[in-house]
Amino acid sequence: MAKFVSEIKVRNHIPNDLAFSILSKLPLKSFKPFECVRKSWALLFENSCFRTNFISIPHSDCTDISIFLYEVVAHDYSIRCSSYLLSGDRYENLVKLDFPDPIQEENFFFDFNTCYYCGCDPVTGTICLIQGYSLVLWNPTTNEYKAIPPSSLESVPLYRELASNDIHGFGYDYILDDFKIIRYMKFTTISDQQLERLDMRHKIVPWNEISYEPEWEIYSLRCNSWSKLDIDMPNHCESGSYEALNIDGMSHWWSESENRDKHFLVSFDLSNEMFVTTPIPIDIQTDIDTNFYLGLVQRRLVVLNRSVSSISWYYSDTPIFHISILGELGGKESWTKLFVVGPLPYIKCFIGAGKNGDIFFQKKDDRPISFNLGTQKAEEVVVNGANFYDIAIYKKSLLSVGGINK
Repeated sequence: MAKFVSEIKVRNHIPNDLAFSILSKLPLKSFKPFECVRKSWALLFENSCFRTNFISIPHSDCTDISIFLYEVVAHDYSIRCSSYLLSGDRYENLVKLDFPDPIQEENFFFDFNTCYYCGCDPVTGTICLIQGYSLVLWNPTTNEYKAIPPSSLESVPLYRELASNDIHGFGYDYILDDFKIIRYMKFTTISDQQLERLDMRHKIVPWNEISYEPEWEIYSLRCNSWSKLDIDMPNHCESGSYEALNIDGMSHWWSESENRDKHFLVSFDLSNEMFVTTPIPIDIQTDIDTNFYLGLVQRRLVVLNRSVSSISWYYSDTPIFHISILGELGGKESWTKLFVVGPLPYIKCFIGAGKNGDIFFQKKDDRPISFNLGTQKAEEVVVNGANFYDIAIYKKSLLSVGGINK
C-alpha cells in the first residue's frame, strides 16, 4: 500500500487547452479573478480563438431557445406591428405570433396607440408590450396575458397631463418571486381645450400643490399595483438608445450627462431597488469624421455569454461596430473590447444579439441578416423587409403570467 501511495504523482499543471476550454465558458465577472493566476490567462482576450469561444457558448436546453422578432412596417396611413419566433440553425423556421387581445396590430400613422415591444425576460418566457398607456405581460407559449392596472399618477391633477410613459426596465425578481416594471413619468401643462372639454376652466388649484416634476414608478405583479420610487436616478438617453436590457434580476439602460459629453450605464436592482452607474469610454475612433459628434454614436445593450455587452457604432454610410463586454458594475475599467466588425457598407443598423455568437443587422434594403462572430459569415433571415426591428432571446416556458399574484 505504501509503495502504491509513493508512486502517485500529483499533477499541479493544468494543460493550456483544458484551461482555455474552462475559462471560455465563464461569464466575464467570474473570469476576471483568474487573470492574476497566470500571466497568459490575463492575455487570453488578445487571442481571437478564445474571444470566439467566449461569446459562442451554447445555451442550455437549446431545444427550447428561439429568437423573438418584433417588426414595424409603415404603410401610407398606418403602422403595422408584428412578432415572430425564429428557430433552427439558420433561423429558417418562422412562426408568426398573434398579439394578445388588448393589443392591436395596426394603427393609424403617428397614432399614439402604436404597439411597442418593451422587453423579454429570457428565463421566464414573458414579454412586456405597451400600447398608449396600456401595459401587458404576455407569455406567447401559453398565449396567456396580464393587463397591468393604471397607477394613481395616471389620474393626474387638474393642472397637468401625462406627457410620456417611458418604460426603463422589466424583469423577474428571483429573490421575491415577482415580475416588476420600472417607468419614468413626465408631465406637461394641461391645454385650455382639454380643460374646456372636461369643464374645468374655472377650477382653481392651490399653487403649493402644483408640480410638473417627473416621477419614477415601479409595478409589482405580486401586489398587482404601482408604487412611487423615491430615488434620484438618471433616466435613459434622449438620443441614440432607448431600450433597456434585463438580466439576472437587474435592468440596465444607457444614460448621459446633461451636456451629452459623457455616456454611462445605469443598472437597477429589481429586488433592493438600488442602482449603480458604470462609466463607458468612447470606444470609437474620433478621427473617423472631421466633424465628430458624440450624439451620432449609437449604442445597444445585448447579452453575450450571459454578460451585459455593448455594441456601438458611429452613424455613417459604412458603419464599424465595436463590441465590448462588462465585467464589474461601477468601475471605470469594467469594459473589455472583444471584436471590431466592419466596415459594412451594406448595413443600415444593428438589431440585436441571438444565440451562440450570432448578432443581427438590418441591411439597407431593410431585410434582416444574422452574422456569426466566430465564422464572420452572414445569413439571410426569412422575413420581409420592415422599417424597424427588435429581437430578444426567447425561452419557452409554461409559467403562468398571472399566477404570482393569485
